[in-house]
Amino acid sequence: MDVRGAADGDLPAIARIALANDDGDGADPRYVAHLRAHGRFLVAAADGAAAGYCAVRCLDGLTLLCDLFVDPARHGGGAGRRLLDAAFDAGFEAGGERSTFASRDPRAMSLYVRYGMVPRWPLLYLEGPPLAGTPVERVPAAVAAAAERELNGRDRSADYAFWAATPGATGLLVRDGDAVAAAGIAGPDRLFHLVTADGADPAATLRAALATFTAARVRLCLPGPHPALPLLLDARWRIEDADQHMSSRPDLLSPADVLSASLA
Repeated sequence: MDVRGAADGDLPAIARIALANDDGDGADPRYVAHLRAHGRFLVAAADGAAAGYCAVRCLDGLTLLCDLFVDPARHGGGAGRRLLDAAFDAGFEAGGERSTFASRDPRAMSLYVRYGMVPRWPLLYLEGPPLAGTPVERVPAAVAAAAERELNGRDRSADYAFWAATPGATGLLVRDGDAVAAAGIAGPDRLFHLVTADGADPAATLRAALATFTAARVRLCLPGPHPALPLLLDARWRIEDADQHMSSRPDLLSPADVLSASLA
């Protein structure tokens, strides 16, 4: 089995494998192009055909496994292990920490544990109505990305640009007086990402962000320990699905942030 970088000609096979695993991201050429440009997108090929694919990227020494999917007809054939061996090889953030969001497939979780990632908390897919409050400041995505960099030191400008390509998307700033308490980005009916400053109240910043929406229903991904979870459930939000955050160290991603399941 050969593992190599994904090429343009692999896109139909990647989409086929993604859809066979009920994953829409891999069937989106724009998403695949984003990860190819800003990380490493690998394909495992056997007998001349794609058997699986994975994508990893780096965030300040953290290697984030964004995707790992194998053709169901190839399950048990070692494609997943070969892909992870290549993704976490010495040439890509050697010695760095590792993190992923795993589906509920116990085979995948067992594999990730063998690669040094253990379960930490669930990432909940939530849907519900906007909340009452004072709407936050709408800004260009690049301004929100710069504000996040001031809050946590991470340059997520490429991800903000990716999210901003969604029609109707806008950057968000939550202020506490003159200070930025949170920065993020949202589409018309989805909060993609929201980072809260140290010392600010994550439940309050999320409530403020949710006051911005005019759609009847809003979607977001929230860590299970997030302090706003009881508030949302009391406001008739529903948990629609869940992934499992797994990592080599417990503090790699903040459970006080709204996260993207694929891009963190």
